[in-house]
Amino acid sequence: MPTTRQTYDAVLKEYYLPKVREVLNNYVFLLTQVQHNSEDIEGRRAVLAIRTGRNSGVGARAEMGGLPSPGNQTFSEERVSLKYNYGRILISGPVMKSTSSDRGSFTRALTSETEGVTNDLKKDVNRQLYGTSNGVIATLAATASSNNLTLAGTPGVAQQTALRQLQVGMVIDAGPIGAPNVLARTITAVNTATGVITFSGAAAATGAGDVVGRAGSLGTGVNQVELTGLQTQIAATGALWNIDPATAGPGWASYVLDAANVDPTEAMFIQCQQEVNINSGEQIDLWITDAVVHRKVANLLTSIKRFPVPLELHGGWKALDMSSTLQGDQGGTTVALRFEADAPMGVAFGLCTKRLQWYKMSDWEWMQEDGAVLNRTYDATKGPLDAYEGTLFIYAEMATDGRNAHARINNIKIT
Repeated sequence: MPTTRQTYDAVLKEYYLPKVREVLNNYVFLLTQVQHNSEDIEGRRAVLAIRTGRNSGVGARAEMGGLPSPGNQTFSEERVSLKYNYGRILISGPVMKSTSSDRGSFTRALTSETEGVTNDLKKDVNRQLYGTSNGVIATLAATASSNNLTLAGTPGVAQQTALRQLQVGMVIDAGPIGAPNVLARTITAVNTATGVITFSGAAAATGAGDVVGRAGSLGTGVNQVELTGLQTQIAATGALWNIDPATAGPGWASYVLDAANVDPTEAMFIQCQQEVNINSGEQIDLWITDAVVHRKVANLLTSIKRFPVPLELHGGWKALDMSSTLQGDQGGTTVALRFEADAPMGVAFGLCTKRLQWYKMSDWEWMQEDGAVLNRTYDATKGPLDAYEGTLFIYAEMATDGRNAHARINNIKIT
């Protein structure tokens, strides 16, 4: 929707406050904890050689016995295609003039929109980092032919993450993931108690098992446009970056533990950390989960008389200290547990952060190849408009070069 005097009426002159108060949660925590790589990019992708098998030409022999037959390392090529994320603004000339000073408005339209869309794009990137890579935000529970979509899962519990991400004003697609039939509809209401969202326009038929995603972002395989999320990367099965553990071997599989719908225990985290160390020689140094599981773990540590001092992480973040669960470690490694608003409910991701990288061909940048960030707008029907538009973009992808260096706990009890 373009920014006009009508949409900015709420911030036009009445009381001259210095700024608009920020009430939205805007950060990308995970990207502050992993390495950034802008060098290993070839064309539109990063290409790496991954060792997936050992040399079999080793072994003990008797004196004067025949030596082992020569072997070789096994490598697979990891091809990480970058993903393209955008944010656009459109501002009319009159509203830019109306908000050009503190005497006329609470905020500058141009400053507010450029900073705001940057935060909004970062927030959506944060959602994608913990997602399923195919653009799915929620799955539908029932068949319907209306303007209402009922999300699968227990209302107010299993749906918490999705209901935070599906907000009023968001433009969505819904239906089968390969061919959604509800296209570019705007969410007009979100009922967090019942798990029902309402969209604009005519009623439409949807079925149980259909999905909801941001408009234009649903797609799998060659049609994937969103970032490859942790739910895809940290998995025991399924191809990732052109490598399939079914053929490449267990070296390209994460350790995944099913908690069987019970409360989190220290043993779960110990088991995952030890299995990762056995399989990869690496150490998990960061756990990320949802707020409910985080609270349960904190209560667990308190109940067994452990009062850990919060750990300091990169970027000034703090996290719960889980280091004492590193039994049999070589020492010196700390393990942090943080909750994330966009993390899926009932799941804990165990990360070896040095084996994750943020490959980027650009940073958060504005399109200005023609010499200007803002360009005059032209409408096919009306012709030139007294309005200006700009496009923010980032070309990047997060990828692991050691899938077995990470672990995941599924199905943790969240009630």
